Amino acid sequence: MKRELMINPKKALIVEGGGSRGVFSFGVIDSFIKASYNPFDLHFGVSNGAVVQLWFLLAVTDYNLDKMLFSASNKYVSYKNIFFNKSIMNFTELYKDANKIFPIDFIRLTEKLKDKNFYVVVSDAESGTSEYIELDHDNYVDQLLATGSLPVLMREPILLDGLRKYDGGITDPLPVQKAYEYGAKEIVIIRTYEETFVRKTKMENHIAAFFTKQYPNISHALKINAATYNASLDFINNPPADCRITQICPPTRLTAKRATTDIKIMKKDYEIGLACGAKYLSKKI
Repeated sequence: MKRELMINPKKALIVEGGGSRGVFSFGVIDSFIKASYNPFDLHFGVSNGAVVQLWFLLAVTDYNLDKMLFSASNKYVSYKNIFFNKSIMNFTELYKDANKIFPIDFIRLTEKLKDKNFYVVVSDAESGTSEYIELDHDNYVDQLLATGSLPVLMREPILLDGLRKYDGGITDPLPVQKAYEYGAKEIVIIRTYEETFVRKTKMENHIAAFFTKQYPNISHALKINAATYNASLDFINNPPADCRITQICPPTRLTAKRATTDIKIMKKDYEIGLACGAKYLSKKI
C-alpha cells in the first residue's frame, strides 16, 4: 500500500458483486463515463464488481452492457454439471472467449491508474481472510477469476502464487472498512441490492461450506457470511465521524438473479442502473 494513502484523505468507489445483477452496476458506471465523472482515488471491486471497476477505469466506451450480455449464454452455465462434479459456471472459458472479443488494454489501464489504486478482493482458502490485490499484467485473468470463484458454482481451483483463492464476497462483500483504513473519508458504494436489504443465512451457504470442508477457515467464513455482510451494513449506516458514505442502490429488488441469462431482464436492470447513476450525478455535477 502506498504511503500517501494513509496521509491524504481519499475518495473511494466500491462495487459490490452479484453475478448477473452486475448489469445494474454497469448502468451506473456507464452514466459516470458518459459524464466523464471519476473523482475517485481508490477503487475496490468484489467478484463481478471487479470487472465493472475494470471497465470503468478503462473507459473505452460508455456502453459496457455488452460484456454482461456476452456472458448470458448457456455455453457457460449448466446446472446439470453439479451432478458430474463440474463447475456450474465455466468462468475460465468465459474469460478466455471474452478476452478475444473485449481485449484488455493493460497499457491504457496502467495510465488510468497513474494516480489511483485498484484493489480486487479475494478470499484466501487456508486462512479464510480477505486479501486486496492490485492487478498485474501477467496474472490479471487469474486474479479476476479468483475474485469470482464461488464454491459449487466454480469447482476448478484458482491459484495465485500457488495458493487457492475464492470469491472476495465470502470474507469482505462490502469492503467499506478497508477503504476507510486505506484513507478514504468519502466512500461511494454501488450495491446490487436495495438499500433496506439485510442478508440472511441461506442453505447455499451451508452447501458451499460442505464443499469447502477441506479448508476449515473458508468453510467457517461461508457459514458466517450473513453476519459479515450485515456488519458492513452497520458500518455504512454508522460510519466514523470523519467519513461520509453514499450508497447507489436499485430502488427495489432487481429482477436479475446471480446467474440470470435472460437478456430482456438484464437490459431492464441495466436501465435502472443508468437512471440511478444519473440521479446521483444530478446532485454532484
